[in-house]
Amino acid sequence: MAIDLERARRWIEEHGTPLDRQRLMALLGQDVPREVPDALRQLQNPDGGFPLGLIAGRPSALAASVQVLGWLRDLRLADSDVARRALAFIAERQTARGIWRESKALLPFALPPWSDPEAPAADVYTTALCAGTLATLAGDAYELHLDRAVSWLQSQQGRDGLLIGFRAHSSWLALPAFALILGHETRATRRLVGGLGNLLADSWTGAMLAWMLQALLDAGYTRRTELVNRAWQLLQAAQQPDGSFTGDEGDDPAQTILQALDVAQRIHKQT
Repeated sequence: MAIDLERARRWIEEHGTPLDRQRLMALLGQDVPREVPDALRQLQNPDGGFPLGLIAGRPSALAASVQVLGWLRDLRLADSDVARRALAFIAERQTARGIWRESKALLPFALPPWSDPEAPAADVYTTALCAGTLATLAGDAYELHLDRAVSWLQSQQGRDGLLIGFRAHSSWLALPAFALILGHETRATRRLVGGLGNLLADSWTGAMLAWMLQALLDAGYTRRTELVNRAWQLLQAAQQPDGSFTGDEGDDPAQTILQALDVAQRIHKQT
């Protein structure tokens, strides 16, 4: 069994946005842009962040900034000035304790529970999200930020090894930072991976699997790790006849397809 690249590509070409199609071409190495698309550059706020919900005029949000950084990475523009400003925005929003949380300026808007600046579980999720992003895209430049974040996140590990709150998502998001700062073989990192392995089930959607696999690969894991192997098998089985992947309500099918293609290419290079 393998991911059907042509069906996935056809879905993006038929249903994706122009930016989705640009990301697809760049991921496939067929048309890598030289400049950040105007639509993204113009959306960036003066503070370097990107607005909540990617709606112009709204305050900058950490999650939105991470989302755009992921798109820039797909476009092979992670070293652009737009990306550097977004990374600096994220770094500047870290507290002295190493925590990242969304601004209370976002409270008038409808926020998902994992972005609520007044919820402890959201602190864990947002810190894991930001730490994983900095570790993946600019780890050496933000080592002190990452050291503080990982130190705090270790205090949030439960008895099962997973981070509290949004256990699965927060735990896999934190893996690149844990691997960079602590290494693969330390107890804290091994507990994260072990906890995710215990949690992984056939019921996981393709959206979850693709996202976790991307984080595992970013953290330097390969198919020699049982969790990577199991998740990869499940992801291949989660592709639908139309080329998309299973997901929950609210998941972006194009995002999942593009993540799955990125994962497939990187795993293929390991063989």
